[in-house]
Amino acid sequence: MDELTEFQESLETRLERYKACLYEFEKMQYTDTYILQIREDIVRLERMISRQAVS
Repeated sequence: MDELTEFQESLETRLERYKACLYEFEKMQYTDTYILQIREDIVRLERMISRQAVS
């Protein structure tokens, strides 16, 4: 996930992109360590967004 910070997109935009990616992989019933990483990144992004909302 860290390598994506260079794109300068909002956390919400990144979260939506990750969710769309995960959705496509799930439709194909595809799973591997990359998919697990995407799921972990989604959780991290959701936490980061919720922290921003509180601040």
